[in-house]
Amino acid sequence: MVTLPEQVAAARASALLVFEPELSAFAVTGEDRAKWLNGLVTCDVLKLEQGAARYGLAVTQKGRIITDLYVLAEGERLLVVLPARLRDDVMAMLDKHLIMEDAELAKEDGVRVAFAHGPRADELLRAARERLGAASAACDPTGLGGALLLVRDSDEVGAALGALAGELGGVVGDAQGWEALRLERGVPRFGVDFDDKTYPQEAALEKRAVSFDKGCYLGQEVVCMLELRGHVKRKLVPVVLEAQEGAEPGAAVLDAAGNEVGKLSSVGASPTLSRRVGLAMVKLANAAPGTVLRVGGASAKVVERPA
Repeated sequence: MVTLPEQVAAARASALLVFEPELSAFAVTGEDRAKWLNGLVTCDVLKLEQGAARYGLAVTQKGRIITDLYVLAEGERLLVVLPARLRDDVMAMLDKHLIMEDAELAKEDGVRVAFAHGPRADELLRAARERLGAASAACDPTGLGGALLLVRDSDEVGAALGALAGELGGVVGDAQGWEALRLERGVPRFGVDFDDKTYPQEAALEKRAVSFDKGCYLGQEVVCMLELRGHVKRKLVPVVLEAQEGAEPGAAVLDAAGNEVGKLSSVGASPTLSRRVGLAMVKLANAAPGTVLRVGGASAKVVERPA
C-alpha cells in the first residue's frame, strides 16, 4: 500500500500514475473534426498538434460550464476525455450542432483513462506509447509535469502501465493520493469545486481552459464579456487552514467581521505542507491572495495557486 506522502512525493520527484475510472472518452473523426469541435469548446483545437492535448470547457450559450474536458489529437481523430456520467449527454448536445460538417462522434469504449503527474511523466508517456500502444499526450494540470494516457481496459495492460511507472521510480496511486495532490496544487474538480451554475472566471479557469484569441464558439460572447468587464461576483481560491480538523466541505467561510462570504468546497491534509488545504468559492472582494478568512473558528488564508 503506497501512502499519501509517498504518492505526493512521487509526483514531485518522478511520476505518480493514477487511473481515473470516473473519466471516459469519445472520438471525433472526419475532415472537419477540428474546425467543427473548435466552435463548441473553449480551448483552441485548431492549434492542437499530433500527440498533444488541451484542457477546455463546454459551456452553454449563456456561458455557464457544462463540463470540463481534455481534447487529444491522435492520428485521424480527436479524443475527448470527460466525466463518464456526462459523456452521453455531451455527445448528444454536440451532435445537435452537427449540420453539414464532415464529422462523426463515436464512444471510445474498452479504454481506461489514466494521468501521470510529475517530472518523469513525459518518459512514461513515451514508454506507454511505444510498448503498450497507448494514446497519450503531454498534459499538466498540476504544474509538476504530466501526461494523459488512454490504454486498453484490461488488468494486464493496467499492470504493465504500472510496471512502466515503477521502472522510472514512480508509483501507482489512488483517488486519495490524487485528492491530496490536487488540493496542494490548487486544481479544482468539476462537480465538487465548480458545477453547471459556474462561469469559467468564477472557477478561475480562464487562463487554463479558455482561448481568447480563437474564432467563435458556443457561449463565447458571455465568456469574453465577463473577461473584458470583470463582472464575476465570486471566485474559487486555494486556502491554507490553520486548524487541523473541524473544517469540512460545505463549511461557511467568514470574513474578519464574521460575515459569511463563501463556502469551502474541498479540504484535505497536505503531506508536503503538514497543513490542511482546500478550495473555497468566495466573494470577489475576499479572493485576493493574502486575505485572511475564517472557517470553523480558525483562520484560512487565501494563497496563490502554485506555479
